[in-house]
Amino acid sequence: MNFGTREDPDVSCRTVLGFSLRSVLIASAAILVTLLLCLYWPALQGRFVFDDLSLPFSKIARDEPLSAWLSGVRPLLMFTYWVNYQLGGTSPDGYHLTNLLIHFINAGLVFLVLCRLLVIAGWVQRKAVLASAAGALIFAIHPLQTESVSYVAGRAESLASLFLLCAYAVFLYRRDVSISWRQALLVVALFAMAIKSKENAVSLAGILVLTDLFWPVPFSLQRLKGNWRLYSLLAPAAIVGAIGVFRLLATAESAGFSSTQYKWYQYAFTEARAVFSYLGLTVLPIGQSIDQDYPPSMTVWDHGAIVYMVLLAGLLAICLMKRRRYPLCCFGLLMFLIWLAPTSSIVPLEDAFVERRMYLPLIGLILIGCEAFSRVRISRPVLACSLVFIFAVLGKLCFDRNQLWGSPERLLEMAASSAIYNPRPVLNFTGILIQHGRCDLASEFLKRAEANLPNNYHVNAAWGRTLACLGRFDEALQRLQIAARIHPCSQVDEYMGLVYGQAGFIDEAGRFLQKAVQADPKSESAHASLALWYEKTNNVRAAELEYGTAVGLDSNDVWARFGFIRVRALKSGP
Repeated sequence: MNFGTREDPDVSCRTVLGFSLRSVLIASAAILVTLLLCLYWPALQGRFVFDDLSLPFSKIARDEPLSAWLSGVRPLLMFTYWVNYQLGGTSPDGYHLTNLLIHFINAGLVFLVLCRLLVIAGWVQRKAVLASAAGALIFAIHPLQTESVSYVAGRAESLASLFLLCAYAVFLYRRDVSISWRQALLVVALFAMAIKSKENAVSLAGILVLTDLFWPVPFSLQRLKGNWRLYSLLAPAAIVGAIGVFRLLATAESAGFSSTQYKWYQYAFTEARAVFSYLGLTVLPIGQSIDQDYPPSMTVWDHGAIVYMVLLAGLLAICLMKRRRYPLCCFGLLMFLIWLAPTSSIVPLEDAFVERRMYLPLIGLILIGCEAFSRVRISRPVLACSLVFIFAVLGKLCFDRNQLWGSPERLLEMAASSAIYNPRPVLNFTGILIQHGRCDLASEFLKRAEANLPNNYHVNAAWGRTLACLGRFDEALQRLQIAARIHPCSQVDEYMGLVYGQAGFIDEAGRFLQKAVQADPKSESAHASLALWYEKTNNVRAAELEYGTAVGLDSNDVWARFGFIRVRALKSGP
């Protein structure tokens, strides 16, 4: 179970094959690339959706210098988006392909990590390689991974994982028992790059400590003491990182201990259940959703939270007691929980359950699967058939999920149809129905959302837009006035201006649309709506100016571009 030494360099997986390792790697990479392209092809052709539209390449900020892109808390992530924008503009193809490339690299790194861990655990090299290849393939094609790959905004998860896996591979593949200063510096540098891609990368520190504590003998302090160089560098970095994360959480609206949605202990009750829900979706990935309708547990009794907390504590107790008999299972479970800890413990986040959080924790569960399969006495043909069946099922589910990512309206419809506790998918789907003129279908969803959030700005604004679409203008204005009292903003002023225009109150429409532009001069939608009002009132020059402003703010706004062309033609005359 020892790490390799300079006198015993062949413990790693790099020398397990008796023929050309380069040929095997090239062939394996080609097969995996082909497989991933086939499974992810429907999503590769998809457009920008959801949070993609709030990223710099979808907004006026895309024309800012690189320094503006890198000024946020995730500069490395934004740098990759900037490179995509420089190479392909606002076409989504390059962004999707970059996500898939990152996932492909991560699958290769997972193979290396699994292989090394299995060899350290005492597996013979050939068996370790085969099991690692199977595990890496599951990592690559599991449908839970699609949100981190098919969703352009999901790149934060996969990019941070790339740096984390690189750092972990450097740590695992050191030649000496104790890590050198050079290797320690490289691990810390990669760790920092991961954090600059996404903050939950801080979990790597726990994974490194766990690995040193668990091998060669759980729980020995021998390795931990031997790697003092790494931890002496990691400790100050962890302190600085913790301070940065604390500051971020102190000011964030959707995360941190100041959250109005959860108290820290209520979030802990909810996440005790979420851990088992993640396990369930891993084993049986049915019921996935772009916006999970996950009910909170405000007390230990809500939704049986106390039962799940006891089960979790029991699992941990069994893990500690059986650590020598089932080392990989115990190590895998602890790894799974540590990877999840930043988002699924006591620090409240707006979303209690998000599928992309399983991107790296899946590795811990794969290790559990490796030990489980190794202890089952079945013939090789039966084992091979079982694995082929698992790969086929996961591949089919992955492809089906990517077909939905290629048609995001269907993703929203599925999420809205099952939403009871979370009104957000209902509101998003309502916007799609209004856009396609199917407003009669929106009422059912909005009634359910209002039952859960009776005095919510977004629900009332959505009701106003829906009622206006149905021609019930008086009721629409009443709803929008309620929304304006709850949250005065440019958006609701714009909605009211458009409804007044539809109802034939031209002067009132203009007043509210001008108010919307004054409230948010950078709102391309408000400028475009005001331009339409000017066009309808035959003020062609003002309409041209407003349409031009809207196009300047968002060159992807086709409606504003056509409006600009239309009024210029009117201005030029026959």
